[in-house]
Amino acid sequence: MLAKKITVIIFFIICCTGYFFFINTSPVQQIKVNLQWHENILGCKSTFDPKNSGEAWFIEQLQFFLSDIEIEVEGQGWQHLQLTKNAFQNSNTVLLGTNCREKKQHSQKNDAEYWSIIFENNVDISKVRSVKFTVGVPFDVNHLNPVSQQSPLNLPSMFWVWQTGHKFIRAEFASVDDQWIFHLGSSGCKAASVMRPPKQKCLYPNTFEFELPVDELDSKALILNFNLAHLLHNVEMSSKANCQSERDNESCLQLFNNLATYNKPLSVQHKYGTFSTKRAINDVKGSEVE
Repeated sequence: MLAKKITVIIFFIICCTGYFFFINTSPVQQIKVNLQWHENILGCKSTFDPKNSGEAWFIEQLQFFLSDIEIEVEGQGWQHLQLTKNAFQNSNTVLLGTNCREKKQHSQKNDAEYWSIIFENNVDISKVRSVKFTVGVPFDVNHLNPVSQQSPLNLPSMFWVWQTGHKFIRAEFASVDDQWIFHLGSSGCKAASVMRPPKQKCLYPNTFEFELPVDELDSKALILNFNLAHLLHNVEMSSKANCQSERDNESCLQLFNNLATYNKPLSVQHKYGTFSTKRAINDVKGSEVE
């Protein structure tokens, strides 16, 4: 009799465990993000040659904010993505990219890299026709106290001061004997001091909007490609050509142009731009970042 009771209890535990396991491992809705140099995938352990001169450059840190992300679903129109909240996402903003310096120092941690946009919209991804988003942080949260903001808007490495707000893109690269940085953020922000937020929008918001049609492939997964080669087109890679979003900086003007040139919603233009979207051959599965 006791053996039967034990058997029933064990069976009940197994059933409950299996039930919760099924719930937690179900596929999530997401857009996978790839960092590329032309057609090659880039990572912390790979290098790229911006001048085609045999000089190897590598990533020290490359992180960027996307906000106001929407998808156009066939027959349903545009839908704002309801982002899953985690260490890299709040309800409207996601921080993508990698901090290779941090990753190297803490090799066992995964909190220095994030390449997915996880969302809660219940849609058939195979019917998504376009994706649009803004590179940057909305003005109403860009200049708030980062200490009291939700992650990822509370990360010190992605913030200047209250007057200017966040670094929308933090790109830092190095070669054997040189370094180059690009920090994109708003400029021309008027405030009583650098420790005060502006009351009106900055003269140069330096945000960039993209609307990208999705390549028609038979699949249920979406991939967003960030092509670093197009961002760095005609940009001098040296410490003498760093850019901190100055409007009179030649390197900055070229970078602004590279971002702006490809942000028009033309049906084929996205294939050659800084960003592009496509469907994957296989479904993408993932889980929330803890």
